[in-house]
Amino acid sequence: MIKLIRKDVILHKKFFVLTAVLYPLYLGFLGSRVNNTLLLPIFGGFLYSLVPFVLFGREDKFKSLTFGLSLPVTRREFLGGRFLFSWGLMLLMYLAGSLIMVLVPGGKLAAATVFGPRMILLSLTFMVGIFGVVMPLFVRFGQAGLLVSLVVLQVIGVLLMIFRSAVGIETIKKIIRLIPNGISAVQSAIGAVPAFLSVLTFLALFSYGSFLLSLALFRRKEF
Repeated sequence: MIKLIRKDVILHKKFFVLTAVLYPLYLGFLGSRVNNTLLLPIFGGFLYSLVPFVLFGREDKFKSLTFGLSLPVTRREFLGGRFLFSWGLMLLMYLAGSLIMVLVPGGKLAAATVFGPRMILLSLTFMVGIFGVVMPLFVRFGQAGLLVSLVVLQVIGVLLMIFRSAVGIETIKKIIRLIPNGISAVQSAIGAVPAFLSVLTFLALFSYGSFLLSLALFRRKEF
């Protein structure tokens, strides 16, 4: 799988370097200027999780996926390499963006907040959730799967705005805070360290489930 990851880095090196630099810079500067700590993991998790799809979408655009599958590797190894590359890229950007957030002069967030267990878990949860849901769709439908996911999110946002008065702004806030409140509840119930390990275990299982579903779809796909 290391060779497959190296292949992806070589094929996308210019775009990879540009994206891997600009995203952390943008989110790092943005994060240093906001007061709402819930906004960072949601917005950051969303943007970081999109980068692998942008990179792999270039193969779909240039019809080079068939070349990758012609190499002496199984489809499981090929897709496993993509998952590992995606997670390495997302975690690298998240770490770089968080460091910039702390180091930018005039930043409003302390290092203890940015690198606190709660912030880390929230960021990973949104990255795992978005990437894990979109990846099977991307594997099955290519760039169309990503576009459908973005359209669905936009429709949900529009519906929330339309029915805001009927549902109530407080109800919408409660829905948005379900994940942060859930993590806080787990930390209060079993302690910080066990909660941290429990959430990481759940996210790992969720990601593995996404991989198995993506693999099943990938094996059925004809090229």
